[in-house]
Amino acid sequence: MPILGYDRFNKMLGFTKTAVPKQIFEALEDIKDDEEKVRNYGIKFGIEQTQDLIANGYRFIHYYTMNLETSVIKIIEGA
Repeated sequence: MPILGYDRFNKMLGFTKTAVPKQIFEALEDIKDDEEKVRNYGIKFGIEQTQDLIANGYRFIHYYTMNLETSVIKIIEGA
């Protein structure tokens, strides 16, 4: 699932107990009050992550949209 907003991201981490790399939190810290910048960061990170997975042989990637498909479409188009 892409990062759609700072508060949503933190709420989802609370539900899932997911470990997130420190550099993601650091990148979000400076932009956390600007939802558009956070969403754009999430799309950029999603594209990079998708490209890395494909480059390392993963053929199938499942995206969670939570009925908010716009960011996922941008990730797929950019990958």
